[in-house]
Amino acid sequence: MNRMKLIAVALALIAVPVVGHAQQRDTVKRDTVKKEGTAQKVGRQTGTSVDKAAKTTAHNAKTAGKATATNANHAASATKTNASHAASATKTNASHAASATKTNASHAASATKTNISHLKKDVKKATADTIKPAPKP
Repeated sequence: MNRMKLIAVALALIAVPVVGHAQQRDTVKRDTVKKEGTAQKVGRQTGTSVDKAAKTTAHNAKTAGKATATNANHAASATKTNASHAASATKTNASHAASATKTNASHAASATKTNISHLKKDVKKATADTIKPAPKP
């Protein structure tokens, strides 16, 4: 009895796929659309890639043009600002130099007066020593 069951199961396993396959052929429509060949696929993909590359290049050129214009504008503004700051610094430095020169001249005149005063005292003392002999001890 076991042998009969095994044979029945084996036949069922073989018959089921064959029947299913036979039925499938009757009900499934054949694909009438012609498949794209390798050459056509490569051509289509290459065309898409070239179009995409052209769009990207155009976009990059436009973006680069805008960036260049912006950078030029910023550079001009920075140059103008730097020139203004340089002029202001030059004016301030000239004012400081004039003030320092005035102060130095005043100090030099004062030092000259002081030196003259000291020299007069030294000359007076030296002259007095030569005119009057020093007392003897």
